[in-house]
Amino acid sequence: MRNISRVFFAFLVMFAFGQSLVADEQAELKKHFLNKIDEVILIVEDKKISKDERNANIVKTLTPMFDFELMAKLSLGNRWKELSLEDQDRFIKLYVQRMKQSYSSKIDAYKDEKVEVKQIEQPKPDRIALATDLISKQDKLEIVYKFHKPKTPIAAKDSWLVYDVEILGVSILKTDIAQFREFLQTKSITALMDALAKQS
Repeated sequence: MRNISRVFFAFLVMFAFGQSLVADEQAELKKHFLNKIDEVILIVEDKKISKDERNANIVKTLTPMFDFELMAKLSLGNRWKELSLEDQDRFIKLYVQRMKQSYSSKIDAYKDEKVEVKQIEQPKPDRIALATDLISKQDKLEIVYKFHKPKTPIAAKDSWLVYDVEILGVSILKTDIAQFREFLQTKSITALMDALAKQS
């Protein structure tokens, strides 16, 4: 009976310790995320730098937090395997450039909004969803940042990386997947990369 009690107690300690680690990890990610947002806001509010310098500084600040390479790969689905290593590298660079341009254009629309984290979910040990509200004087926009934790750390990247963003329930990654799939129904991957190159 005593042995059973010890096993049960050990299980409880392990469970409580595991829950504590999960909570600590979520709190650490939330703090890191909000610090990044504060850094971006300081850059945006710096009126001494040019627009190009502002955008470059913001991209430099946020890039370590995003797994653009994984997003590029997932956006092509099974068609990714058809690319040579050289074309995979080219597609990633074009996709990253497209994403950075998209963020830069959205920065132009910034007007004193505030970001609040309202919920954190961790459906898997290596997945965390950070639900936020982008609050302006007139409106509130729900944005969910989906993070994954690579098994092996990536050089110059954070330990938790954004692989998708949902704005009002619309996934950027799923939107890209749908757009690329539709394009590739009638055209080649080379044509897709040429089209992305023209946008950059």
